[in-house]
Amino acid sequence: MKKLAMLLGTLTVLGAAAPAGASVFEIYIRGDGGFEYLDMTALDYAGAMNPANYSSLPTSEQEIIDNATKDYHGEGWMAGGSAGILLLDFIDLGIDFRQSGLSFDNGASADLTQLVLHLAWHILGTEMIVDPSLLLGFGYSYLTTPGLEVVAGAATPSGAEVTTNGFIGRAGAAVDFRFISWMSAGVAVDFSFLYFDAGASTSWGFNTDILGRISFHI
Repeated sequence: MKKLAMLLGTLTVLGAAAPAGASVFEIYIRGDGGFEYLDMTALDYAGAMNPANYSSLPTSEQEIIDNATKDYHGEGWMAGGSAGILLLDFIDLGIDFRQSGLSFDNGASADLTQLVLHLAWHILGTEMIVDPSLLLGFGYSYLTTPGLEVVAGAATPSGAEVTTNGFIGRAGAAVDFRFISWMSAGVAVDFSFLYFDAGASTSWGFNTDILGRISFHI
Protein backbone atom coordinates (compact mmCIF):
# COMPACT_ATOMS: atom_id res chain seq x y z
CA MET A 1 0.00 0.00 0.00
CA LYS A 2 2.85 2.36 0.80
CA LYS A 3 4.38 1.75 -2.63
CA LEU A 4 1.04 2.34 -4.32
CA ALA A 5 0.55 5.55 -2.35
CA MET A 6 4.05 6.74 -3.31
CA LEU A 7 3.37 5.93 -6.97
CA LEU A 8 0.06 7.82 -6.94
CA GLY A 9 1.72 10.75 -5.20
CA THR A 10 4.52 10.86 -7.80
CA LEU A 11 2.04 10.78 -10.67
CA THR A 12 0.04 13.56 -9.04
CA VAL A 13 3.15 15.77 -8.73
CA LEU A 14 4.19 15.10 -12.31
CA GLY A 15 0.69 15.84 -13.54
CA ALA A 16 0.65 19.15 -11.70
CA ALA A 17 4.07 20.11 -13.10
CA ALA A 18 3.22 19.18 -16.69
CA PRO A 19 2.20 22.04 -18.99
CA ALA A 20 -1.55 22.38 -19.29
CA GLY A 21 -2.99 22.24 -22.76
CA ALA A 22 0.28 21.37 -24.47
CA SER A 23 0.04 21.88 -28.23
CA VAL A 24 0.75 19.13 -30.71
CA PHE A 25 1.29 21.69 -33.48
CA GLU A 26 1.96 25.43 -33.26
CA ILE A 27 3.27 28.12 -35.65
CA TYR A 28 5.51 30.92 -34.42
CA ILE A 29 6.94 34.15 -35.88
CA ARG A 30 9.96 35.70 -34.14
CA GLY A 31 11.92 38.94 -34.36
CA ASP A 32 15.36 39.38 -32.79
CA GLY A 33 18.28 41.77 -32.61
CA GLY A 34 21.43 42.49 -30.66
CA PHE A 35 25.22 42.28 -30.73
CA GLU A 36 27.52 40.27 -32.99
CA TYR A 37 31.25 39.55 -32.79
CA LEU A 38 32.92 38.25 -35.96
CA ASP A 39 36.47 36.96 -36.43
CA MET A 40 37.37 36.66 -40.12
CA THR A 41 41.15 36.75 -39.70
CA ALA A 42 41.21 33.49 -41.62
CA LEU A 43 40.32 35.36 -44.82
CA ASP A 44 44.01 36.25 -44.91
CA TYR A 45 45.12 32.65 -45.27
CA ALA A 46 43.59 32.32 -48.74
CA GLY A 47 44.19 35.92 -49.84
CA ALA A 48 40.44 36.47 -50.04
CA MET A 49 40.79 40.15 -49.20
CA ASN A 50 42.50 40.79 -52.53
CA PRO A 51 41.89 37.70 -54.70
CA ALA A 52 42.75 39.40 -58.01
CA ASN A 53 46.40 40.21 -57.34
CA TYR A 54 47.32 39.02 -53.86
CA SER A 55 49.82 36.43 -55.06
CA SER A 56 51.38 38.84 -57.57
CA LEU A 57 52.25 41.50 -54.98
CA PRO A 58 55.92 42.00 -54.07
CA THR A 59 56.90 40.07 -50.95
CA SER A 60 57.15 43.23 -48.87
CA GLU A 61 53.61 44.27 -49.79
CA GLN A 62 52.27 40.77 -49.14
CA GLU A 63 53.64 41.08 -45.61
CA ILE A 64 51.78 44.40 -45.19
CA ILE A 65 48.54 42.75 -46.33
CA ASP A 66 49.21 39.82 -43.98
CA ASN A 67 49.59 42.11 -40.99
CA ALA A 68 46.51 44.18 -41.91
CA THR A 69 44.21 41.20 -42.25
CA LYS A 70 45.15 40.00 -38.78
CA ASP A 71 42.82 42.74 -37.60
CA TYR A 72 39.80 41.40 -39.51
CA HIS A 73 37.82 40.88 -36.35
CA GLY A 74 35.32 43.22 -34.81
CA GLU A 75 31.74 43.73 -33.76
CA GLY A 76 28.51 45.46 -34.63
CA TRP A 77 24.73 45.18 -34.71
CA MET A 78 22.61 42.24 -35.78
CA ALA A 79 18.88 42.10 -36.63
CA GLY A 80 16.71 39.38 -38.07
CA GLY A 81 13.69 37.18 -37.83
CA SER A 82 12.58 33.58 -37.99
CA ALA A 83 9.49 31.47 -38.44
CA GLY A 84 8.72 27.84 -37.86
CA ILE A 85 6.62 25.21 -36.17
CA LEU A 86 6.58 23.70 -32.70
CA LEU A 87 5.82 19.97 -32.61
CA LEU A 88 4.69 17.93 -29.59
CA ASP A 89 5.43 20.87 -27.28
CA PHE A 90 9.23 20.48 -27.36
CA ILE A 91 10.57 20.22 -30.97
CA ASP A 92 11.17 23.46 -32.89
CA LEU A 93 11.77 23.39 -36.66
CA GLY A 94 12.35 26.73 -38.35
CA ILE A 95 14.24 29.03 -40.70
CA ASP A 96 16.21 32.03 -39.42
CA PHE A 97 17.45 35.14 -41.29
CA ARG A 98 19.99 37.59 -39.87
CA GLN A 99 21.72 40.70 -41.23
CA SER A 100 24.71 42.31 -39.52
CA GLY A 101 26.65 45.54 -39.90
CA LEU A 102 30.19 45.18 -38.55
CA SER A 103 33.32 47.27 -38.01
CA PHE A 104 36.70 45.53 -38.03
CA ASP A 105 39.66 46.60 -35.90
CA ASN A 106 41.57 47.75 -39.01
CA GLY A 107 38.89 50.30 -39.89
CA ALA A 108 37.14 48.25 -42.59
CA SER A 109 33.41 47.58 -42.44
CA ALA A 110 31.47 44.49 -43.42
CA ASP A 111 27.95 43.18 -43.96
CA LEU A 112 27.20 39.59 -43.02
CA THR A 113 24.03 37.77 -44.10
CA GLN A 114 22.99 34.45 -42.52
CA LEU A 115 20.16 32.14 -43.57
CA VAL A 116 19.91 29.02 -41.41
CA LEU A 117 17.60 26.04 -41.00
CA HIS A 118 17.48 25.09 -37.33
CA LEU A 119 16.30 22.40 -34.96
CA ALA A 120 15.73 23.28 -31.31
CA TRP A 121 14.88 21.20 -28.26
CA HIS A 122 12.70 22.90 -25.62
CA ILE A 123 13.84 21.26 -22.40
CA LEU A 124 10.74 21.91 -20.25
CA GLY A 125 8.18 22.25 -23.02
CA THR A 126 6.88 25.40 -24.65
CA GLU A 127 3.77 25.79 -22.48
CA MET A 128 5.78 26.50 -19.32
CA ILE A 129 6.38 30.10 -18.23
CA VAL A 130 10.16 29.55 -18.30
CA ASP A 131 11.20 27.90 -21.57
CA PRO A 132 14.93 27.04 -21.96
CA SER A 133 16.04 25.51 -25.25
CA LEU A 134 19.11 24.25 -27.14
CA LEU A 135 19.59 24.80 -30.88
CA LEU A 136 21.56 23.42 -33.82
CA GLY A 137 21.48 24.95 -37.30
CA PHE A 138 23.05 24.79 -40.75
CA GLY A 139 22.73 27.12 -43.71
CA TYR A 140 24.11 29.83 -45.99
CA SER A 141 26.23 32.91 -45.26
CA TYR A 142 27.29 35.88 -47.39
CA LEU A 143 29.98 38.43 -46.47
CA THR A 144 30.68 41.77 -48.17
CA THR A 145 33.73 43.82 -47.16
CA PRO A 146 36.24 46.15 -48.84
CA GLY A 147 39.38 44.64 -50.29
CA LEU A 148 42.82 45.94 -49.35
CA GLU A 149 45.37 47.95 -51.29
CA VAL A 150 48.86 49.12 -50.39
CA VAL A 151 49.31 52.91 -50.51
CA ALA A 152 52.52 54.59 -49.30
CA GLY A 153 53.62 51.43 -47.53
CA ALA A 154 50.35 50.93 -45.64
CA ALA A 155 47.35 48.69 -46.23
CA THR A 156 44.04 50.56 -46.56
CA PRO A 157 40.54 49.46 -47.60
CA SER A 158 40.18 49.68 -51.38
CA GLY A 159 37.20 50.91 -53.35
CA ALA A 160 36.47 47.42 -54.66
CA GLU A 161 34.28 45.13 -52.58
CA VAL A 162 35.18 41.53 -51.86
CA THR A 163 32.24 39.16 -51.56
CA THR A 164 32.47 35.65 -50.19
CA ASN A 165 29.69 33.13 -49.66
CA GLY A 166 29.51 29.71 -48.17
CA PHE A 167 28.19 27.62 -45.30
CA ILE A 168 27.43 28.26 -41.65
CA GLY A 169 26.99 25.85 -38.77
CA ARG A 170 25.43 27.15 -35.56
CA ALA A 171 24.93 25.96 -31.97
CA GLY A 172 23.24 27.95 -29.24
CA ALA A 173 21.00 28.22 -26.21
CA ALA A 174 18.05 30.42 -25.30
CA VAL A 175 15.57 31.07 -22.53
CA ASP A 176 12.13 32.51 -23.23
CA PHE A 177 9.41 33.67 -20.84
CA ARG A 178 5.83 32.93 -21.88
CA PHE A 179 3.45 34.82 -19.61
CA ILE A 180 0.57 34.71 -22.12
CA SER A 181 -0.34 31.98 -24.59
CA TRP A 182 0.25 33.96 -27.79
CA MET A 183 3.53 35.76 -27.02
CA SER A 184 6.91 35.10 -25.41
CA ALA A 185 10.12 37.10 -24.96
CA GLY A 186 13.65 36.03 -24.15
CA VAL A 187 17.37 36.08 -24.80
CA ALA A 188 19.65 33.82 -26.84
CA VAL A 189 23.36 33.25 -27.36
CA ASP A 190 24.82 31.24 -30.21
CA PHE A 191 28.18 30.46 -31.77
CA SER A 192 28.72 29.83 -35.49
CA PHE A 193 31.45 28.42 -37.69
CA LEU A 194 31.57 30.03 -41.16
CA TYR A 195 33.22 28.57 -44.25
CA PHE A 196 33.53 30.89 -47.25
CA ASP A 197 34.32 30.46 -50.94
CA ALA A 198 35.87 33.49 -52.67
CA GLY A 199 36.12 31.97 -56.15
CA ALA A 200 39.65 30.61 -56.42
CA SER A 201 40.12 30.59 -52.65
CA THR A 202 38.36 29.45 -49.50
CA SER A 203 38.46 30.73 -45.95
CA TRP A 204 36.75 30.38 -42.60
CA GLY A 205 35.80 32.33 -39.49
CA PHE A 206 33.70 32.41 -36.33
CA ASN A 207 30.92 34.61 -35.03
CA THR A 208 29.03 34.97 -31.76
CA ASP A 209 25.55 36.51 -31.49
CA ILE A 210 23.97 37.79 -28.27
CA LEU A 211 20.37 38.83 -28.87
CA GLY A 212 17.00 39.60 -27.44
CA ARG A 213 13.91 38.19 -29.13
CA ILE A 214 10.15 38.31 -29.11
CA SER A 215 7.92 35.54 -30.49
CA PHE A 216 4.27 35.42 -31.50
CA HIS A 217 2.52 32.04 -31.29
CA ILE A 218 -0.36 31.05 -33.55
